[in-house]
Amino acid sequence: MDSQQQYEALLEKWGYLDNSLAAKRRREARALRMQKLNTLAKQTYSFLSKAIKKATARPQTLKQAA
Repeated sequence: MDSQQQYEALLEKWGYLDNSLAAKRRREARALRMQKLNTLAKQTYSFLSKAIKKATARPQTLKQAA
C-alpha cells in the first residue's frame, strides 16, 4: 500500500469523504447558470434599449403642399 492509499484509507476511517468530483460538478453547474443569466441580461438589455429608442424617437410630421 503506497502513501496515497494509506492517506485515503485514513480519511475514510476518520469519516472524511473525497468530494472533489462533486465540488467540480457544482462549480460547472454554477458557471453554466451564470452564463445563462449573463445571456439573458444581454438579451433583455438589447430588447429594452431598442424599445426605448423606438418610443423616444420623435414622430415626424409631414406637411402636404397645398
